Amino acid sequence: MAGVKLHFFGGVGEIGGNKVVVEDGDTKIFLDHGRCFHWGEKYYINWLRPRDRAGLRDLFEFDLIPKLPGLYAEQELEGSGLPYELPQYQGVFVSHIHFDHIYEIRYVDPQIPIFLGETTLAMLRSWETTSPGFAKFGEHDYRTFRTGRKIRVDGLDVEPIHVDHSTPGAYGFLVHTSEGTLVYSGDLRRHGPHGEMTQDFVAAAAEKPPAALLLEGTRVAPEDPRQNLSEAQVRERIEGLVSSTDKLVLVSFYGRDVDRMRSLAEVAERTGRTFVLTTRDAHLLEALEGDPRLTIPKPFGSPHVAVYQRELDKPLTWEKGYEGRCLGPEDIRAHPGRFLLHLDFYQLTELIDIQPSKGSLFIRSKSEPFEEDDVEEPVLQNWLRHFELSFHPAHASGHGSQEEIFGMAKAIAPQRLFPIHTAHPELFVGAAARVKLPVRGEPILIG
Repeated sequence: MAGVKLHFFGGVGEIGGNKVVVEDGDTKIFLDHGRCFHWGEKYYINWLRPRDRAGLRDLFEFDLIPKLPGLYAEQELEGSGLPYELPQYQGVFVSHIHFDHIYEIRYVDPQIPIFLGETTLAMLRSWETTSPGFAKFGEHDYRTFRTGRKIRVDGLDVEPIHVDHSTPGAYGFLVHTSEGTLVYSGDLRRHGPHGEMTQDFVAAAAEKPPAALLLEGTRVAPEDPRQNLSEAQVRERIEGLVSSTDKLVLVSFYGRDVDRMRSLAEVAERTGRTFVLTTRDAHLLEALEGDPRLTIPKPFGSPHVAVYQRELDKPLTWEKGYEGRCLGPEDIRAHPGRFLLHLDFYQLTELIDIQPSKGSLFIRSKSEPFEEDDVEEPVLQNWLRHFELSFHPAHASGHGSQEEIFGMAKAIAPQRLFPIHTAHPELFVGAAARVKLPVRGEPILIG
């Protein structure tokens, strides 16, 4: 079957897990290589997990990853039943750092180049250092890019263009093929602090009607209970909450949302408090300090920013440089009204040492459970009830609303639209002239 073909191996009828192959003649590239949020839930739960030592064997058993010859590293295939073959793919293009777009590059043959933004690579290296038990990406031929650079891969030209999302260094791609341009959105929004970047992407995609648009639809749903807050509105809401109390304020947010860190540092300064980061936050910010395009808090040396170091049985190697420079639970306990402290689910045990007073605030400044299926929600609420904390949500979604997404589809006006990264692809029908609902693994000709 000649012509340019698309193969959708993830992000089909689900949020996240994007894996799309663009095939043009002898050239095949992946757009993203992530894992969806519901991955493996029929067979694995809690400590029942696939065995790392088994490589891809456990994943193939339950069809949790596509059996594609010429894609995977030889050592990952041992005992899997799929024999190793030399690479048949010329590259994997990663749109941004989030788990559901990058996580499964860990299995890719190291001879296949991984193309990603400079900022994304810096964040990946920090993630590998601070979460070595989880972020195991292995050795790869990483090749970085920034907006404005075209990357030639055999018969394809790939043009990355920045977009606004809930992490820095996020991109969409224009893939120039022998039968026209494919537009791949990655994850994006217009209501964020850098909405002009998403507008740059939409404008470039709309210069000439593309042959196909692969567009995310995380928030395309019959009902979307999220408020479409901007980052400025989130900052104002949090500032109001912090100003209303003289007690400790705890805030939970996604640990690679640098915009949110900047907002919280600004709130702390305006309310006379200190924004207290985790050591992982500090490591990430230090990794990004050399990027002139980012305005980020400095974890050390700023009057309204500090770092909290948990008491561990064995200090982690990467944390040793922070010893003597950080706050501990006794500092927070002694003067709780001075602090705005980052505390996420897996650090809830710190509350036992801090002993916040009744009525202290807990602000959830991250996705609500319906967006990321937070199965720990009942446990979180038990902790909040036990310590009698006052709960408040304040979040700007990293994804465009249905109105935003359909507006982009209309502006780009593709010849064909493929909904991805959505639980409700059928709702896209009518958003563009020709909507095609992808089927997992089925090749689709775009010519």
